[in-house]
Amino acid sequence: MTDTLGWRMKFGVVAPSTNTSVQPEYDDMRPRGVTNHFSRAWIPDDPVNNDEEFLQLMENIRAETENAVDRVMTCSPDYVVMGMSAETFWEGVLGAEQLKRNLEKRAGGRG
Repeated sequence: MTDTLGWRMKFGVVAPSTNTSVQPEYDDMRPRGVTNHFSRAWIPDDPVNNDEEFLQLMENIRAETENAVDRVMTCSPDYVVMGMSAETFWEGVLGAEQLKRNLEKRAGGRG
């Protein structure tokens, strides 16, 4: 069934719950016929002032990303986009490739 607003494409976008930039930016870039459907990886709004706190942030994001993917898949998006940066490259190329494989599997091969 064709989506009335996202007749060209529906993007499922996963972003941390504390991020206030990605959703407005994606909405500003959205062409006619494309819709963005956000799912938030819930994380606490903890301060990040040192390496240890940043590593905790990364653990919090990793613990919730798959749940956010599960939620966004309920709208049957054409593609899933990671609306975050650090998690996508933190472990280098091999880590990024593994993350992609894991999330594609989680999304049912669509991503």
